[in-house]
Amino acid sequence: MKKAIQTYLDSVSNAAITCRGKQLAALLSLSDAHVNTLLEHNAQSANLVETARAKLNYPWDDILLLHVEIVRAQHQGDLQQAYEDQKELVQSFQRAINSYDKWCLPFLYVINKDLRDLAIEADVQQANDKKENKNLEEAANVMSKSFSSCITDRSLDRVKSRKWGTYHISNLLFKTYFKIKSQNLCRNVLKAIRVNDLPPLENYPKADRVTFRYYLGRLYFLEEQYIKAEQELSLAFLECSTRSSRNKQIYLGKLPTRKLLNRYPSISALYSPLVSAIREGNVRAFDVAMESGYAHLIDRGTFLTIEKARSMVIRTLCRRVYSIMNTTRISMETFKQALEFAGLEVDMEEVECMLAVLIFKGYIKGYLSHEKQFVVLSAKDPFPIPSSVVVT
Repeated sequence: MKKAIQTYLDSVSNAAITCRGKQLAALLSLSDAHVNTLLEHNAQSANLVETARAKLNYPWDDILLLHVEIVRAQHQGDLQQAYEDQKELVQSFQRAINSYDKWCLPFLYVINKDLRDLAIEADVQQANDKKENKNLEEAANVMSKSFSSCITDRSLDRVKSRKWGTYHISNLLFKTYFKIKSQNLCRNVLKAIRVNDLPPLENYPKADRVTFRYYLGRLYFLEEQYIKAEQELSLAFLECSTRSSRNKQIYLGKLPTRKLLNRYPSISALYSPLVSAIREGNVRAFDVAMESGYAHLIDRGTFLTIEKARSMVIRTLCRRVYSIMNTTRISMETFKQALEFAGLEVDMEEVECMLAVLIFKGYIKGYLSHEKQFVVLSAKDPFPIPSSVVVT
């Protein structure tokens, strides 16, 4: 066996024996420089299996051999096989993880991230298949077992507990659930976090805290719990490193000022038209901006979130009608004319439905008179500040 491969096996063995999780993570990562070494020296020599079995204890022997196969399959472009082998690697470690404590977490993070990445790549390669994200959905189920292995750790030594990996793996799950458009599954993760005895979130690494608050804020926004969404996204924004300008662009969670948008030019062109439309109550301009920015919003994972702001645009338009009419009793026909002036073709049923939704959500205080086709607004604060509205 070539010396470079022998040295690599020795490094893996020493890292496992001495419980050096970060080193082990690098040695078994698909993005580390050692991958080129394995390929250059053809790590599939006949006695590799025998040598690995002799040098490494369970499960590290199985894991290393699988890793070599994954590197080979990925290099040959067989991403489906690489994904299947990575899945087996993760499951192999999951079966043995109760023998290890906190030191193994960096390794756990890497193999789950690699699993997710390979699932995405394999799904892209199999794009002609009928079921989109088939591998990624399966990978999410596998990663959920890694989450369980962290949050259910019963170690009496809290310092060495695998519970310190809970938020890191939960963030990986959130990212995956959002990508496969199964945000509802995030609720299962949050429920598990609430009912388990975990250290305070503030005690976890900043990167885990910031990412967790970001996804929590997005979930609250999707549920139209805007006060909670603003709180979480603001905390994520404030804690985010000043050097992470890209992340700060992602975490903007409320209507930003022009001055703030100008600090992040790459998102200004995308969001400025939407912000202006919301402030002006210009429904048509909002729809046009959503359509033109569709691809970028999908890529950023914010399309569904921003789409919900359409209610705010209609609310602003209704408030303008109220300001002009200066009365609490306004015909639905008047609102219909305003919507048509804004460039929308709507019938009375659609107008009545829009108004009913705004009243139900609490964005307008009042009631509808279907028989007389009028809206009767509250004499006191008929248009509450959106951030004060609690949507149930």
